[in-house]
Amino acid sequence: ETAETAETTGTLRSSEDWRWADTDDALATYGALATVLVLGNVPQIQSMSQSGLFYFVSLAVITIYMGAHRGLNSKERARIDFKNALAAPALASASLFGFFLLIKYLPDLNFQTILDVYFFMLATFATLGAASGPFKSIAEKANVQVTFDVPIPETLGAVDPESNETVDTLPLYGSDILVALLSLGLASADLASHHQNFSLSNLIACLVAGDILQLIGLSSFRVAGVLLVGMLLYDVTWVFASPSFSGGENVMLKVATSDVLTGPTRLLFPKIPGGMGEASFFPFSLLGLGDIAIPGLLCCLALRYDASRSVDISARGEASWKAIINSIENLTGEESGEEIMALTGSAAEAAYDKIADQELEQRNLSQGTSGGDKQAEPMPVSSSVMYNRLYFKASMLAYVTGLLLAFVANDVTGLGQPALLYLVPCTLGAILAVSLKRGETGRLWRYRDTSPSVWGQKDKDQVE
Repeated sequence: ETAETAETTGTLRSSEDWRWADTDDALATYGALATVLVLGNVPQIQSMSQSGLFYFVSLAVITIYMGAHRGLNSKERARIDFKNALAAPALASASLFGFFLLIKYLPDLNFQTILDVYFFMLATFATLGAASGPFKSIAEKANVQVTFDVPIPETLGAVDPESNETVDTLPLYGSDILVALLSLGLASADLASHHQNFSLSNLIACLVAGDILQLIGLSSFRVAGVLLVGMLLYDVTWVFASPSFSGGENVMLKVATSDVLTGPTRLLFPKIPGGMGEASFFPFSLLGLGDIAIPGLLCCLALRYDASRSVDISARGEASWKAIINSIENLTGEESGEEIMALTGSAAEAAYDKIADQELEQRNLSQGTSGGDKQAEPMPVSSSVMYNRLYFKASMLAYVTGLLLAFVANDVTGLGQPALLYLVPCTLGAILAVSLKRGETGRLWRYRDTSPSVWGQKDKDQVE
């Protein structure tokens, strides 16, 4: 009975054990984001050659890093399967060309008010999602956190997502009130400036892109290849080929630089006066959010793959220690020293193996090698992933390389470049190169994200 009771302590880790948003790494990431945005407003830096390049690279890398790590703690996400990946380029093309026709033939049509309301809500919720964790962490570390119990009417039937039990009060933290005020303030300031404050607009754009990367995910690396190659073709077509069927106009450039549709949909940085090139009329250099989000989805998948391969020794050790304590507490006092050692030893071993078996089952589920049609209940991610991010680091380094190549090509040709033309081969190539070097190509090919989908779909990207 003692050994059996002790074994039950080797259960799944609580999702509250580790959250990236509560870590010092998260605070450092948001601090880096604020620093880059502040430095981008310094006139001396704006006048420096290539300062825009390092500005864009920094913001893009921080945004992907932020979204990928926040996504580790997401209990469910909207998964992109083969069907979605195949449809994405066509849907993006229809949307882009539709905006182009509106701008070209109905330049006086004004629906900015509707967009302003949309962007206000988007900015508010994106800031809430990004700032809640760090602000709560800071308040708790400073021992200034205040908690209020807000009553909930019984008719609402509120349920605790963790325990699945009905609750009649909701804890409201003082830090959350501060974050809500900050979110409304930033959204209002952006609205009041008509999205013309490039730093404020860039901040909101980064937070929105981070939300996208947290809440939407690729279901496998096979799907990633389909989506990224398809979006590469989309990008190249609408940048290089569109003048041939749109009256000589670059459709992508026309929409990206239009004043008819303004909002936090791109990153901007002031150009040095007197510049030449295809978009010399536009006062800003720009980077579209799609050039962050599309490769960013692959980087996020790489981090989740790293997490699926990580071994949490600390969780195993903690489970073993709790099992030993539990065994000792259940002793009758009549056991010999030898029996005590045997009982505590077997309990610790059982608890250790239970965590190890759960991790192995999770890996098997992600490889499609677990028996039956069982739907995975993902192992909560632990801090061990921070020490095992090989594929993520490779994809991020490749992203930086691809973005640098895109800007070099832009400077050399004087023409706007489809950034995905450089980003997609670099990021996909880096993932493939690492897997070949480690002999894991087959495992990478079979991997699939087993986290629950908000759409409730099964894994449709299986190759029978």
